[in-house]
Amino acid sequence: MQFSFQIKTINRFRRLLYFQMLVILGLLLVACSGGQPLPSPTATEESPIAAEPSLIPSPTNTPAPPPSVPTVILYTPSGSDPQLGESLETLLAGLSADAGLQFEVVAQLSAQDLEREVELVVLLAPDPGIESLAASAPGTQFLVIGVPGIQPGTNVSTITASASSPDQLAFAAGYLAAAITEDWRTGVVSEQETPAGKAAATGFTNGVYFLCGLCRPVLPPFPIPGYPLTVQLPPAAGLEERGTALSYLQEWQVGSVYVAPEVAEPALLEELAGAGISIIGTGSPAPELRSSWAATLGISDPAVAVEQIWAALMEGQGGQSIILPLVLQDVNSQLVSPGRQRLVEEMLVELQAGYIDTGVDPDTGESRFSD
Repeated sequence: MQFSFQIKTINRFRRLLYFQMLVILGLLLVACSGGQPLPSPTATEESPIAAEPSLIPSPTNTPAPPPSVPTVILYTPSGSDPQLGESLETLLAGLSADAGLQFEVVAQLSAQDLEREVELVVLLAPDPGIESLAASAPGTQFLVIGVPGIQPGTNVSTITASASSPDQLAFAAGYLAAAITEDWRTGVVSEQETPAGKAAATGFTNGVYFLCGLCRPVLPPFPIPGYPLTVQLPPAAGLEERGTALSYLQEWQVGSVYVAPEVAEPALLEELAGAGISIIGTGSPAPELRSSWAATLGISDPAVAVEQIWAALMEGQGGQSIILPLVLQDVNSQLVSPGRQRLVEEMLVELQAGYIDTGVDPDTGESRFSD
């Protein structure tokens, strides 16, 4: 009985000892692993070891190149109008900047220059081969200024001067001269014995009569057959011919005169100004003539037309055609009042619209009105 009890006691002691050893062994294993999970067992054929990661670095994100900025090009070749080129350069540079476009001025232009993104090309004469350039770049708008014979197309627009004939210029000058001259004492100087010279003389006379009718002065002198006076000069008139013409105009106290472009030599213009005669011409005056220069009959500024058509071109609306009208320029406010200027400008609109007939035969320059 006592022996049996001792055996049971020994067995309990052994189980307790085994348990304590297992606990200690478990604690040791946990301590050696640093609290991390035990490594997975060695891979077998059924569970192969994963391949080691590649040492090739992963690609980095390369920033995309910035998008190209659409460009506006002004083509000003050798022989083009430098004053017009400068005016357009200033205008287009400002318009391009406002639209977020790049702007360039070039003196040469080829199809290779249009392979990038070009929004608009503005071209001055002479023609660089506009039709082929426009065909090579259908996505680019072309605006052609002052190049004759170019027809508007899908991506081609044109700005051209009105075909003002000598009689229309002279008619407008006669109307203006009559409007600003006391007692209608007006005169015209044109080329001798040429259709253009005759058209200038006849057109001026009809323009004066269109405003004032009989145009009879109140005070003397009274020339026969009356005002306006007509002076015709030979080509390249010398000092003697100019002197005779000037004396004739002064004798009859002419207050204003129209000088046709064919005879508008600087020497003649200076002599007229020196005699106190107001001048109407077709070209801008020299600085020393401005005080005697009443006004210029010229074509309106193409830059104004470019500014008007800009928005449509930016929207890809090609095929437009603008004809620049005949307008008054270089107006001397001391000689032409605002009211008279407005009167002449209204007449110019009707003249170019075909509502007023100058009465001049275009072939001979003679009057088509009966005496």
